[in-house]
Amino acid sequence: MTIKPELLEKFNAQFDEPTPIQNAVWNRLAKGDSIFGLAPTGTGKTLAFILPILSRIDATSKRTQVLILAPSQELAMQTTAVAREWGAYVGVSVTSLIGGANGRRQADKLKKDKPHIVVGTLGRVLTMIDGHVLKLNDLKTVIFDEADAMMNDERHESLEQLAAQLPQPIQLGLFSATSGADLKYVAETFSQTVHPISVGTDAPTAITHEFQYVDQKAKAAVLVQLARQHQQALVFFNTISGLVNMQATLRHAHVSVMSIGSNDKRQVQRADALRLFKQGEVDLLLVTDVAARGLDIEDLPLVVNAQLPERKKTYVHRTGRTGRMGKAGRVLNLGNDHDIRDLKRELGDDFHLVKAANQYLDQKQTKVKDESISQTPKKEPRLAHKVVEVAPSASKIQATSTQHVTKNQKPSLKAAIDAVPEKPKKKKRLKDSKNKGKPKWAKKHDEK
Repeated sequence: MTIKPELLEKFNAQFDEPTPIQNAVWNRLAKGDSIFGLAPTGTGKTLAFILPILSRIDATSKRTQVLILAPSQELAMQTTAVAREWGAYVGVSVTSLIGGANGRRQADKLKKDKPHIVVGTLGRVLTMIDGHVLKLNDLKTVIFDEADAMMNDERHESLEQLAAQLPQPIQLGLFSATSGADLKYVAETFSQTVHPISVGTDAPTAITHEFQYVDQKAKAAVLVQLARQHQQALVFFNTISGLVNMQATLRHAHVSVMSIGSNDKRQVQRADALRLFKQGEVDLLLVTDVAARGLDIEDLPLVVNAQLPERKKTYVHRTGRTGRMGKAGRVLNLGNDHDIRDLKRELGDDFHLVKAANQYLDQKQTKVKDESISQTPKKEPRLAHKVVEVAPSASKIQATSTQHVTKNQKPSLKAAIDAVPEKPKKKKRLKDSKNKGKPKWAKKHDEK
């Protein structure tokens, strides 16, 4: 084994044994091979690359030797926390470069600390490289977490800019739960042959996949019921507009809810929303696919697809937020009969969907319409920068909780629907303030 003894001792104290992906890649990464690690969600991919790269770092050299890239701010923060925890055992320092945070402060920290590992989002990393703040001369390894999302067509131009700045040869590590990274493109862009290592992409068997036929208004009623029963759930939307409208409806119904939208750049408020949800102080966290990509929320009991994904790949990543590391989990898919039929067709035989019990809906109270209801307005309002709410004060959370019923009280669907207000009126459009107040050096590459 080529993992440093200090790290192995800590690992053995916390886990019974390595997972299949960890066993498959540890030695390969530790000796400098470039690989693409493919494994199901929740199987320990972060430690699969953290431990071997920590074992390769020369802690006595105060130079950046490893760059870890993530598709979202939240995943970058999560990976930074893991790298810092384990790096402390071998004297390795870690710094994060995340869009939405104070760029000047990050630049000063880079110059002062000269970290061994930099974890960040691609846009902010390029900004620091262009500003001659992040030096890559001594870089040995680049890790792409959620590689299929990192290597999409939209990022090709930025990836090529990065590749032009990297020293050669460079070790590459790509990790994902689903295939999709074009290894030919990777080889041509980074001048490195990447060897695929797969330990399967089967869906975890401990997750129950349910569906419920609902129309748009009943969909909000289901979420209200979940919150009033203090059922924590990560709720997914395909569009920012769908998320914004649902959040307004739920807040008007006094539901304990916060959100993370993929277009929001206020990193501190995004972090507050995620922290409060992890602490159990918020019942529902509304998210988009980009914002929640790769998030590890310990013992998350339920994932709700309020807007059903159109691709199986997206479904895999969403549902992988629950049932992690072999634990039990549940997924609830909400849609009319047409929506559910399309989802089943897309998933094929890989997932077995069962009709949800009446704990969410009282079918005798209402007749759900069968017609398809569009969830995406023709033109999305410019409200993306308003998605994340400021963390509520303790008094506000307490006031909200007094309006919840106990777990044994399950309000009927009719009562829940009556309690849900009509869709709020659209606010006046706000001018796009994307770059307002930002220094010139930060405007070019800041990531969503």
